[in-house]
Amino acid sequence: MKLKDKKIEILKKTFVHDKYGNSSVSYEPICAPVWAYFRQLSMKELYGVLTQIDETALFQIGYRSDVTTNNVIRYGGTDYEITRIDTFEGYKTDLTIYCKRK
Repeated sequence: MKLKDKKIEILKKTFVHDKYGNSSVSYEPICAPVWAYFRQLSMKELYGVLTQIDETALFQIGYRSDVTTNNVIRYGGTDYEITRIDTFEGYKTDLTIYCKRK
């Protein structure tokens, strides 16, 4: 089991309108910060599978049903766009989340 020793925020995209009707994107947390395992993907992993070319980081968290590829992860002041979520063969223990830096 990998050590989940980093705190991350899982955010959802919302649109905020000002008094003139202009909209801008804002991010709001969907939950309290969660513990995660984090590592940068190596070049071998990046180019090993064609679908992983844009993925630069991997986060592993406890299973949550409310995390989708529409969410954003904030770790260490950097936002990561979720590109793929692996549920580990359908077991509801952990989620492996592949991301690219925004």
